[in-house]
Amino acid sequence: MFLNIDGSTSSRRISEQIGSPFVDALEVDRTRRRLAERGGGYEIIHDSPGLEVGVYVLVAPEPDHQNAHADDELYVVLEGRGELTVEGETLALHEGQAAFVPAGSDHRFTGYEGLSVLVIFARQKEQTPVHERRQMEQPL
Repeated sequence: MFLNIDGSTSSRRISEQIGSPFVDALEVDRTRRRLAERGGGYEIIHDSPGLEVGVYVLVAPEPDHQNAHADDELYVVLEGRGELTVEGETLALHEGQAAFVPAGSDHRFTGYEGLSVLVIFARQKEQTPVHERRQMEQPL
């Protein structure tokens, strides 16, 4: 089921309804549930030259294995709570909150049992092709 612009639902994507290949509904919650059932992970749900949107699910005791990224990113907490440490400063986060991480910053999530976040990357340039990132174990 897809959410329409007017708030109603449909069995067809918005792009199918309006005939545009440029507009699409992103399956955030379905992706979050699927990743949680698999014990966590990251999945890209949108990729364009300047933007990547993904869902990242962390399940304890598996640690967050991220490295610093070449692009700015925004985390929006979809479910759960935890702490995000960026360059040594720790911020407690819970559902409905967001945190910005500047490009190149060392960061990772800790103190979670189950944490699901929407990840938005502002891509400056494509360093690793999306088909390769999708195949990486920890593409973040």
